[in-house]
Amino acid sequence: MNNYIILAAATIFAVYLGIQNIYLNKLKTRNNYLKSAIENFPLGTYLKDLDGNIIFSNDELSKATGIQKNELINKNIKDIFPSEDMFLIESGDREIIKTGKALNFEREFITGNNEKHNYRIIKSPVYDKDNNINGFIIVFKNIDKEKELEQSKETFIATLTHDLKSPTSAQINMLNLLLNGHFGKLNPEQHEMIRLTCCSCKYMSELVATILSTYSCDCCALKLNPASFDIVELIRSLSRGSESLANEKQQQIVFNHNMETCMVYADRLQIKRVIVNLLSNAITYGFEKTAIKLDLVNNDGNIEFSIENKSRPIPESDLKKLFKRFTKTEMSHFNKVSTSLGLYLSKQIIDLHNGHIYAKSFEDGTCIFGFRLPQKCAENLLKK
Repeated sequence: MNNYIILAAATIFAVYLGIQNIYLNKLKTRNNYLKSAIENFPLGTYLKDLDGNIIFSNDELSKATGIQKNELINKNIKDIFPSEDMFLIESGDREIIKTGKALNFEREFITGNNEKHNYRIIKSPVYDKDNNINGFIIVFKNIDKEKELEQSKETFIATLTHDLKSPTSAQINMLNLLLNGHFGKLNPEQHEMIRLTCCSCKYMSELVATILSTYSCDCCALKLNPASFDIVELIRSLSRGSESLANEKQQQIVFNHNMETCMVYADRLQIKRVIVNLLSNAITYGFEKTAIKLDLVNNDGNIEFSIENKSRPIPESDLKKLFKRFTKTEMSHFNKVSTSLGLYLSKQIIDLHNGHIYAKSFEDGTCIFGFRLPQKCAENLLKK
């Protein structure tokens, strides 16, 4: 009987060893696959444990650090990057452990050979069989050339806009002197020609400013500077400043609001830019001898501002395109670059404020452009 028990125990143990060997072989094969994938990945990649020790990596990490690949294995990340960079690395690790989500960011690092480089980095958690995080896999790419190209573009745009803006401003000043009779009285034909030329120069000046602002926004250079301000006072001031433009078309600006003051926390300059864009468009494309209606309401802490005018109806298919850059629509008057970029830029600004911008058009020619944004959005803005 004892022999049967011994034989059964030996059989079970042999089966266990066989299963264990199969599992280990599968695990070894899987690790080899993972190692091979990392070694041949075109981007820099390495795997580290929770203590920061590198388990394995590819040649790209060696190129970035100046350390041989075989010397990187089991080397702690603290020995590769200076102490001032370790805070960023360790805080990123803690964030991943806390949320379980990957991080995607750009950072300048000083590598082991004391050289500064810019990297785009993706750091993801690695889980064990019990679904616990036991390491991190990091993929990185050197973006020094991208940063240099971005800087070159910014320099080019800044130089171009300066070279265009300065002579255009001088032309506007000179034409205004002519219109005001500083060099003698003009006959009606001369006055009209100079006025049209002055309008064209102003359009060019506004276009240059809009192009620069749009470029800055697209390059993530547009930063919000939030502060508390009275949006009622801002709209009232802008509507009064636009009366001269509206008077040329015999339009009347009417500002309706149900409050004397309304304090909001936002970037006053950028909100002003949005309102100016929408108001100037309403005047420019509105019919003569019509009213431009401005409305401001506060609905449970959400500010809504809208501008209504009478103009040609905008097809439904075109309404969805109006806030896209360089929009092509059936409405020829919305094909102007300044209008397209102005609406595009306005959407980017409102989006940054966690708001919503919209456009509506009706068959009777009523067009409404407006936006909604939180009245109290300090926490959201400070994260930008």
